[in-house]
Amino acid sequence: MKSFHRVRCISTALFFCLANFAARQPALADDWIYTVRPGDNLWNLTEQYLRDISYVKKLQDLNRVKDPWNIPPGRKLKIPSSWIKKYPMLVRVLSVKGTARLIDGHGGSTTPVSPGALVIAGDAIETGADTTVVLQFIDGSKLTLQSESHLQFKDLMLFDYTGMIDTRMKLQRGRVETRVTPNKGSANRFQIITPAAVTAVRGTDYRVSAEQETIVSRTEVLEGLEGLVGVTGSGRRRLVPEGYGTVTVADRPPEAPVELLDPPDTRAIPKLFEQVPLQFSMPPLPYGQGYRVQIAKTAAFMEVLFDRKYSKALIRGPDLPDGDYQLRVRGIDEQGLEGKNAALPVRINARPEAPFLLQPRPEKGVVEETPTFVWSGQENIQDYHFQIARSRSFRELIVDIGNYSGVSLTVENPMSLGKYYWRVAAVDAREGDGPFSDAQGFRRINPAPEMEEPEISETLLVIRSRAGLPGQRYHFQLAEDVEFTKLLLDEQTSQPRVEIQRPDSGEYFVRVRTIDPDGFTGPFGQAQTIDIPMEGLYWWLLLLPLLALIAI
Repeated sequence: MKSFHRVRCISTALFFCLANFAARQPALADDWIYTVRPGDNLWNLTEQYLRDISYVKKLQDLNRVKDPWNIPPGRKLKIPSSWIKKYPMLVRVLSVKGTARLIDGHGGSTTPVSPGALVIAGDAIETGADTTVVLQFIDGSKLTLQSESHLQFKDLMLFDYTGMIDTRMKLQRGRVETRVTPNKGSANRFQIITPAAVTAVRGTDYRVSAEQETIVSRTEVLEGLEGLVGVTGSGRRRLVPEGYGTVTVADRPPEAPVELLDPPDTRAIPKLFEQVPLQFSMPPLPYGQGYRVQIAKTAAFMEVLFDRKYSKALIRGPDLPDGDYQLRVRGIDEQGLEGKNAALPVRINARPEAPFLLQPRPEKGVVEETPTFVWSGQENIQDYHFQIARSRSFRELIVDIGNYSGVSLTVENPMSLGKYYWRVAAVDAREGDGPFSDAQGFRRINPAPEMEEPEISETLLVIRSRAGLPGQRYHFQLAEDVEFTKLLLDEQTSQPRVEIQRPDSGEYFVRVRTIDPDGFTGPFGQAQTIDIPMEGLYWWLLLLPLLALIAI
């Protein structure tokens, strides 16, 4: 019933459009230039193209045709556009992202805008925040209505049999991007009216914006398929060439066109995003400038999924589903004119999310020849993809195990000493492999050096460890407590020994670790206990063996 009701409303609107057209008959500024073909005469031309047969005489007088029945092929005839038969035209909604409403131009009722909806003269479309609506005209022209915009369709007419259209729209506020099909005749018209200016084209890729509060309009011409774009304000007309833009303030003529900013450098934008929301950095901005970022499913940008302005170089984007997208960025100059587009394909593969790596800890050393790796389990994830490599790029894999069902893994083959990186990805039965976790480094190391028996003299305490690898340094600690919070010694040395003044008698704790030439610090070995005897008893203790012999 709703579909039938909408069809009936369109039919009624078409009837009123025809009636209004018959009453108003708005004249166009340009005439249609027709090239005579073999067999043409003023009678059949008038019958096919003009409003009624009475225009034969007018057409003959205007073009000074001597014989209306015989006209040489190739001759150019000038035909005022107001004489040509015209019929109401429909505009079709191609896509909607977000929330928009269609305001009936005759009854004032509103309905949600959906793909496939038809728009007639008098209707208006309002878009909400984060919304884009793509419209297609009968000649193939397309218009993208962006967020928080209000666009009214003033005239939507088709010149009969000519392929030309007469289109006038009023952008009360917001922004549109258009790609107008090159016209099929000189009477073709495609106009966008704002409170500050009128922009007229005959085939081009351009943008128009209207600021309702300040009554400022901006026009940016990206591709001039049919020459210049005319912008009129306060009775003055400016021609804007390809690659230029102009600003028009209410009650003032359009400003002199200025060159649009070149496409920005996008080399820092990753081609693959493995985390959402998207985030990337653009080149630093001069004062007063900004960026606009748009994301669509296809390079034609028929369905814009994301559209936002930024005043800083750090871009924080949307949380989109995994898949392939087109990303488009352009600069915004100090006058608010948006520049030329830089576009690139990007892919999002952020799901399922990578697990957290638990063991070994980042940049720590492991002494086991076949280490054990542990990561966090995830709900609804049964399998994981585990990798170890020598470099962070993971070009040369040491271990590569897919479809592993556990959350801990002990490698089978002994690993040589050195630096490694490991990472894990979750595997979903529906989405496949998710992104790998950030690569986490670890080092396969020798155990901490073993301590040798310390030397205690009357004045010195000498602590030794077994020698490590060439180039290593040694970090010794001596403390009064096993937690090593009360340090008596904390020293690094190039030799596997250190000496200090003999401490007071009592129990002490000592430990040592190695430091590699590249700065990597291994773990401390197990703490060992040193008993320092009372100083007065020291020589007596040395004489005990001699006294025992004398007693014998």
